Amino acid sequence: MFKFASKARPLLIPARRIRNYSQQHPRPTERHEDEVVGVEPAVSRYAIGASVFLLGGLSYYIYSEFGPALSPHLLWGGSEPAEPTKAERDARETARRQRQVRAQMAPKSDLTAEEQLKWAWTHPGLYAIGSNEFGLADPQHPGIFPGLKCAVPGLEGRLIRSAAFARTHAAAIDSSGSLFQWGTGFAGDAPHAPKCTLRDTSICEVAATDDFVVARDRKSRIRVLRGRSAADTEVDASGAALSFEPRLGWRESVVSMSAGRSHVAVTTDHGHVYTAALDASGNARGQLGHGSDAIVPTLTLRRIESEHRFASAACGAEHTLL
Repeated sequence: MFKFASKARPLLIPARRIRNYSQQHPRPTERHEDEVVGVEPAVSRYAIGASVFLLGGLSYYIYSEFGPALSPHLLWGGSEPAEPTKAERDARETARRQRQVRAQMAPKSDLTAEEQLKWAWTHPGLYAIGSNEFGLADPQHPGIFPGLKCAVPGLEGRLIRSAAFARTHAAAIDSSGSLFQWGTGFAGDAPHAPKCTLRDTSICEVAATDDFVVARDRKSRIRVLRGRSAADTEVDASGAALSFEPRLGWRESVVSMSAGRSHVAVTTDHGHVYTAALDASGNARGQLGHGSDAIVPTLTLRRIESEHRFASAACGAEHTLL
């Protein structure tokens, strides 16, 4: 067999042809011929950015104003939006009322404790924080559930001696002895303002149960007022005085009191504690401290027999702490 070997020959280009090509095709310069050194182009990058921003804002305005009318004619347009349901309408109304109430809320403050004290003396009133489901923080807008921090409307400018909050109603006594009550449990679900139900300059402390408001005066008298308008009790709207059994001793006076769900406890300066049931369930758990859960006469303060002397008493829903 025969083998043929081929050898590649180099391509030889005359130098004269290379020089002619470089003269006919010069290298491109770094800048265009129509640009001048030190002069920006006719359209700067700032003008381009401003135009894009303007076009975006104009598109958003057109779509927000005429979008619902134009959407059926667009390629991506769908059907007309459905009517909002009752739940959605209620949610929008609740949100609107929340914004209205939050506009009158007490603002957050960076004041020191001393500055807050000085501010409070020049802005008296009752400030509440918590749920407004039953109109306790703002009786003019009951039913708004989020936590509120605001001044209770109707009590602005009043020096409050004592205030008490139950689940559906509240009470407060001011420096002039006016007792105010409010809440949906007291006045119903309609918007309302705190109502003055009793005037007595000697009243110095109030407590609240589920159905009652208990008031203590400087003469050691304990009075019970109806806290809920729909409560089926033997206490009328003007109030009823509780009797002590046995009676208070010589120069003995009541210094503090506390109320549970349906009972009340008072402490005297001699260290004695008296408890009373305000309705038939006032001793259902033995919270009166007499050693039994038997039904006892209501509206009678009976002394707890003990060898100890107590500084104060605190009532829970169905228990008492001494």
